[in-house]
Amino acid sequence: MTNLKILLTVVGTLAVFTFVANVIPQVQSAVPEVIVLRADMAPEELATIGESIYQGVGGCTACHGLGTRAPDLLGVVGSTCVSRQEGMSCKDYLWESLVNPLAYVVEGFQPIMVDQSRTLSQPELWTLVAFLESQGGEITVDADDFAAALAAAGIGTT
Repeated sequence: MTNLKILLTVVGTLAVFTFVANVIPQVQSAVPEVIVLRADMAPEELATIGESIYQGVGGCTACHGLGTRAPDLLGVVGSTCVSRQEGMSCKDYLWESLVNPLAYVVEGFQPIMVDQSRTLSQPELWTLVAFLESQGGEITVDADDFAAALAAAGIGTT
């Protein structure tokens, strides 16, 4: 009789935990989309890919857009980057900010950003620069920048 009580307790406990586990919503990860990069891509195409990197694999939204850990970049960075460093183009300023983030820390924010070239390839970084430039400014990333980055990454110019 004791064994039967133990068995029923174990089965009951398993049934409750199984029910609770099935009631909790499950998180599904989307399959990463394949990004095709070509040297002849239009600036708008680069910006679209850069936006997907900004919103996804780049992890930028973990800090940017919250307003507490890092400045909100959307809608304004493309117009403000031109005047951030005298004699430096917006494209060069954004590139430097991504690969050497401690060079230009915005006043009032902690220097917590890491070198993005550790996790993103050069072509991905250029698409991210194109996206950031598109936020209130003109996209100046061109085929020359991108072709050099593709060649450096060993992707070639397909």
